[in-house]
Amino acid sequence: MQGYNYREFSPGNNIWQKQPRLLFLNFERLAVLGGFFLFTYIMLSKAFSYQFTFSKGFFLVVMVVTAIYAILPAPSNPNSLVIDEVFVRGPKTISSQSLHGSMKCMPLEKED
Repeated sequence: MQGYNYREFSPGNNIWQKQPRLLFLNFERLAVLGGFFLFTYIMLSKAFSYQFTFSKGFFLVVMVVTAIYAILPAPSNPNSLVIDEVFVRGPKTISSQSLHGSMKCMPLEKED
């Protein structure tokens, strides 16, 4: 067996961690989709009438689009979800003293 050159190994590619195959679905994304499905099912069965109306169809389309948007990767952290970025990061940053510095926007250069 030939020796492996560790100096040319790119640290971003973890060959030991197998990525999910189908649409990058992991348990976190499946849990979010399950929560959206459960909420949508309860709302459609309790809040709307038994007939399929325009409002019921519109609510269904909005919830599907919202669920897809919620499982997209967050722009600031690709390993996190957009729903975490929107609902979790703000309160966690405000409540934790160690994260207060991440809320400040400091300019890179001094203004004249």
